[in-house]
Amino acid sequence: TKEAVGGGNFFVMAQNSANALAAAEAAVAAIGMVPGAIVPFPGGIARSGSKIGGKYKGMIASANEAYAPTLRGVVASELGPDINAVLEIVIDGETNDAVAAAMKAGIKAVIELGPKRGAVRISAGNYGGKLGKFIYSLKDMLP
Repeated sequence: TKEAVGGGNFFVMAQNSANALAAAEAAVAAIGMVPGAIVPFPGGIARSGSKIGGKYKGMIASANEAYAPTLRGVVASELGPDINAVLEIVIDGETNDAVAAAMKAGIKAVIELGPKRGAVRISAGNYGGKLGKFIYSLKDMLP
């Protein structure tokens, strides 16, 4: 057993699902080149932004309603009118530096793809340290 770091994440927000997927796939490909980092979800992409806990006792994580385009108007939303798809990239790594490098690589790939073919906005889940002792501020992850 080896100690590792979990909890790096960012949300890819796009005008449509095809653009969100293109941006997320570009991020996953870039992250795959970073030694010591992995994206633990199948294909590296989670189908929605997540949050800690949920409606039912014992639920570890659930969809983050504020980042669910289909719930806009039903619950308080963090999404602008131009966002119709949100995917999440979760990053784990052997070290804090590996996770930070992977986040930087993934975000850089999304930015390079551009808003016409990919994401129009990037955000992240803030879990108040509930996922571990490392916190990754998006502004520090910009290329």
